[in-house]
Amino acid sequence: MKRLSFWLTRAAVELFRWVPFWLLYRLSDLLAFVLHRVVGYRRRVVWENLQRAFPDKTLDQLAPIVRGAYRNLTDIMLETLKSYTLPVAEIQRRSRPVNPEVVNRHLDAGKSVILCGGHYANWEYTGVSMPPLFHGATITVYKPISNPYTNTFVNQSRGRVGMIMVSMDETFAAMRQRKAQNAPAVFILLADQSPSNRKGAHWVRFLNQDTASLPGVDVLARRMHFPVVFFYVKRIRRGFYEVHFSDLNDAPEQAQEGEITQAFAHALENIIRQKPTDWLWSHRRWKMKRTEPSTPDVVHPTSP
Repeated sequence: MKRLSFWLTRAAVELFRWVPFWLLYRLSDLLAFVLHRVVGYRRRVVWENLQRAFPDKTLDQLAPIVRGAYRNLTDIMLETLKSYTLPVAEIQRRSRPVNPEVVNRHLDAGKSVILCGGHYANWEYTGVSMPPLFHGATITVYKPISNPYTNTFVNQSRGRVGMIMVSMDETFAAMRQRKAQNAPAVFILLADQSPSNRKGAHWVRFLNQDTASLPGVDVLARRMHFPVVFFYVKRIRRGFYEVHFSDLNDAPEQAQEGEITQAFAHALENIIRQKPTDWLWSHRRWKMKRTEPSTPDVVHPTSP
């Protein structure tokens, strides 16, 4: 079954090789409508997340955000399928890092960097557009896909410009090796997922609520003394993006536990509030709750 699933994925990838972008976005519009209106894919989750994040907005005000969120989701899905056969130069034309000198300043000083971001706009393109501009190796921390054939295929595609893929379990060892070899590198971590358990989770204020957050960036940065840089992807127009970088913490060895996690949550929230449609609201981001506070009542509209 895993081989069959892999070959079906490859068939879809090859099919989208021949799909022009104007048609890809018409298909995305159709798919977004089907997921939202027909299938109702995680519709309850999307509405609950948005109502809790923006309690000051009415249902009428949230409705266009919901529609935009589904279109963002399907755009990313189809752009990712297309990217596997898209020439590197074309991806780099569509995803332009604006100020990589923020990262290179640390690399040129002989320091590895933890580059943290979220699932905002098209983060997949950045794996091809960013590495050639960095003055050091680029290593992305990832959670392995359960299908080993698909996992290998995706990692090979992401590594077309030299990006090194390291599983979550191997992250610390890879950082320690780079530090011992005095070989500065950029370690990319997407840090906006929900933790799998409470143990070790950092609780922060994020989008109007207490939020359990992954501690990895915070813990690794303080332990390894690697400066932390925040990055986000800005959609300029449909299919075209800019990547922006900003220092989050230059001296993590002086930070208190949880300080970097909260700084990341604050930086990501600022970006989301500017354009909420471009974040993945379909994720069950707040499935883990504190035991003390209660959450506000949520209204489930029948026809937003």
